[in-house]
Amino acid sequence: MPAAKRRSHQKSRLGCKNCKARKIKCDETRPACLNCKRRLEQCDFVSNPGPEPVLSTSGLNMTDLELLHNYTSMTYLTLSENSMIREFYRTTVVQVGVSCEYIMRTILAVSSLHLAHYRPHMVDHYQSVAIVHHQAASQAAIPLIPNATAENGQLLFLFSVLMTYYALGWPRKSNEALLLGDTGFPEWVYLLRGTKGFIDIVGVPSDGPFAPLFKYAISRFMLRDAPEASDSTAHLPLTELESLISQRSCDNDALRHIYTTSITELKKSFGQAQANTTSSYDMIDAFIWVYMVAEDLLPLLRIPTREPVAIFAFFCVLLRKLDGHWWMHGWPQQLIARAYDLLDEEGRLWIDWAVKEVGWIPPSVIDRM
Repeated sequence: MPAAKRRSHQKSRLGCKNCKARKIKCDETRPACLNCKRRLEQCDFVSNPGPEPVLSTSGLNMTDLELLHNYTSMTYLTLSENSMIREFYRTTVVQVGVSCEYIMRTILAVSSLHLAHYRPHMVDHYQSVAIVHHQAASQAAIPLIPNATAENGQLLFLFSVLMTYYALGWPRKSNEALLLGDTGFPEWVYLLRGTKGFIDIVGVPSDGPFAPLFKYAISRFMLRDAPEASDSTAHLPLTELESLISQRSCDNDALRHIYTTSITELKKSFGQAQANTTSSYDMIDAFIWVYMVAEDLLPLLRIPTREPVAIFAFFCVLLRKLDGHWWMHGWPQQLIARAYDLLDEEGRLWIDWAVKEVGWIPPSVIDRM
């Protein structure tokens, strides 16, 4: 009997260099494959991002001018609800960018993602341009981070803030893995650890171009300890969560302290959010909690266990207050879905209040069987 012929098939040879080096399948998505996007690595597909930027006869890069115009006329308005901080992003940040290329490139990258969000018919173009600027900025800034000094610390702090907007605003598809970290939690969460590190290096400036941003952040932080912020509708479910965690056997006093402190800080954040009736809820209001737990709780999400995942799920309710912004849209639901997926049945009961507040509908019991 003749041997059966092996079915011929085509082997893709178009994968990116990173995937080939790791010997993993590349989805060949342009302008950057999904594996590279998950790892925030430079994908060699970007070296051929598509159409060249439009140049005038005088040699001006019209694409970058369009991005800068969009940033100074529209994007800056979306980065804060406070008029003073909006002006800081419109003027001071651009002035800094004129003398610091990696800041300017990050500005242009954020602006490009902003345009990609509102011009879906050109999303590939603006996404490609954003990647080029982002990677050029990262190649210049990231090598400076391990040896950050008081001299460049403020620039790197601003870079990390803008990079957070970039990571939040990255276009996401419904059929794509939406959370970028290897454990399932997004890299922008860990970017905020770096932001705290730069503040520790340079301190809080009392004057200079960055002083208004820090002054505003301090004023928002102080609201957390005001008497009117001492209670909220989240306090009872957070107290119940704390009780459930304490009842679970845990011989590690250090971990218990981390969980208790993280919940206490969450109560303050919810209290401040509910008491804040005179101004709009701002990004900094929610992310103060991340700043407060950056050194202790966030590393535990790298190897996710029930307690830190459940606490982080409650944080998603605060993000829900920012969901109207283009750079936050969809994240609360995606994060709560990931937390739900990581937890066992008991842990899912722990976060029932958070799931309902976010407005996410879990899969049915039949679907989970």
